[in-house]
Amino acid sequence: MNAAPRPGAENPRGLPMTDADALRRLQEIDLELLRISKEGRELPQRAKIDAAKAARKKVDGELTKIVGQRKDLEIELNDLGHRRRDCERQLDEISASQDGASDYRAAADLEARLTTIAKKLERIDFESDAVTERLITAERAEKNARGLQERLDTETASLAASAKEALLALRDRQEALTRERESISGSLPPELQLRYIKARKRFGTVAVETLDGNKPSACRVTLQPSQYSDLKRRAQPVDECPYCHRILITDFS
Repeated sequence: MNAAPRPGAENPRGLPMTDADALRRLQEIDLELLRISKEGRELPQRAKIDAAKAARKKVDGELTKIVGQRKDLEIELNDLGHRRRDCERQLDEISASQDGASDYRAAADLEARLTTIAKKLERIDFESDAVTERLITAERAEKNARGLQERLDTETASLAASAKEALLALRDRQEALTRERESISGSLPPELQLRYIKARKRFGTVAVETLDGNKPSACRVTLQPSQYSDLKRRAQPVDECPYCHRILITDFS
């Protein structure tokens, strides 16, 4: 297998990149691209935005009820006002009639009517005070709900801006890695490119492992002495694990 350095690329030590270096870096890039994709899907802002939208929807429902209650109380208070003005009109009429009352019976009848209307006014005032208190409470609740809506909208907008910024940064990183991947992959011999593609399809995220002593780094199965000897005798920088059959990077130099 070709172990000669690849022109135009360098490994982390600043030396020309070999096929083994290229395969290792290719896997690092693919793993990083997977992490970037996962990070994009699982941005914490997404869950917070969903929570804020759910809270906004709940507040919207509560506000609809509160506004309905507030309008009903306004109608009720307005109706009590009409009733009070009607009683006051009746009082004015009775007061005018008192001046023309000719006998005791007529005066007593007017007095009884005045007492009845006075009781009605007292009841109307009592109900008006109670309705006014409820209306004040409803108006306060409506104000609080609208304030909460504004805060949730501000929070959602801030989270959306933060998520957009994070996604743009991830996209920039993804694009840079993709360009590097294309360059490195293109520098590999076609047979190694195909071998890496097949290994990724078979093993998923970890298609390349490195021999660490007498253990491959991915499967971690200790090689038999004969297997290790075979690898050492071949001394191919890009070999194959005798156990899991991943691409195995060795260094017997």
